[in-house]
Amino acid sequence: MEILGLVTLYNPDQQQAAENIRRYIDSLDGLIIWDNSPLEAGYKEHILPALSDYKTTITWHGTGENLCIALAINYAWHYAQEHGYDMLLIMDQDSQWQDFAGYRQQIEEYWTKGEKWVFTPYIKGFDNWKITLPLQSRRVFINSGTVIPTEILTTIQGADEAFPLDALDHDLSYKVLRAGYRITCLTGCVLNHVIGQPRKSKILHLVTNDYGRERTYSRTKCHIMNFRKNHDVMTFHEKYVFFKRIFISKFVRIILIEKDKVGRLRMFFRGIRDGISYKFKP
Repeated sequence: MEILGLVTLYNPDQQQAAENIRRYIDSLDGLIIWDNSPLEAGYKEHILPALSDYKTTITWHGTGENLCIALAINYAWHYAQEHGYDMLLIMDQDSQWQDFAGYRQQIEEYWTKGEKWVFTPYIKGFDNWKITLPLQSRRVFINSGTVIPTEILTTIQGADEAFPLDALDHDLSYKVLRAGYRITCLTGCVLNHVIGQPRKSKILHLVTNDYGRERTYSRTKCHIMNFRKNHDVMTFHEKYVFFKRIFISKFVRIILIEKDKVGRLRMFFRGIRDGISYKFKP
C-alpha cells in the first residue's frame, strides 16, 4: 500500500509547519506541499531544507494566491491516479500527529483485509464524544488527518470546487456516505487540531472562532449550499445542528461578543442570500 500526502499552506509559521510535516513525512511514500501563500514569501526556500533528511518524494506546488483546499485535493487525487498511490492523506499546516506511523500501520492492516473505508483519527480539540471502541463509525470528518482511498475519490469524482474551503469536508463526507462507503475513526490514533482561533468571552461563557467579514460570509454561504445539496442524506440531528450553529449561534455570537458587528452581520446575511440563490452545476 502506498500513501500520498497532501498538506496545504497559507502564510504559515514556517518553523512550526516544517516540524508538523516532520511528524509524518517519514511514513509517507510521497508528499505534495500545496502553498497558497504569495510566491514572494519564499516559504519553499525555508521549509524544503528542513525536510531534506527524508527520502520521501516531495512535490512543491506554489500557487501564488489563496486557492484554498478543494483544488489542491483534486490535484492530489489525479496525481495519485497517475502515479499509482492507493491512498491520499489530507493535512492542515497546523495539525500535529502524536503517532502517524501507528495510524498508517492500522490503516494498512485493515486495507489488506479488504476493508475499503475512509479513515480518520480521533481529533483532539474537535471531537468531544466518548471513545468506547477501537473503531467507531462517524458520518462527518474534517479534512485534516483523513485518509481516503484513491478508488473512493475516483468513485465520488473528487472534491466539489463549489466548496473551495468551508463545508468542503461536510460535502466530501456526504458524497462518501451516498456512494455507500464507511467512514471509520481509529480512536487510538490522535491528531491535535484546533478549528480556527477560538476566543472565550465572559458573557454567558460563549466561545467564538471570531472569523472576520470574508470568512463569516464564506462559512455561511457554503454551509447553506451544503444543506441544500445534501439534506437528503443528513440525519435529523445533523439538520438541527446546522440550523443551530449556522443561524442561531453565529448570530448571537456576533451580537454579543464579536468585533465589527455591523460589517459581520452584513456579510452574514449576504452569505444567507447567496447560499440560498447559488445555482449548482448539473
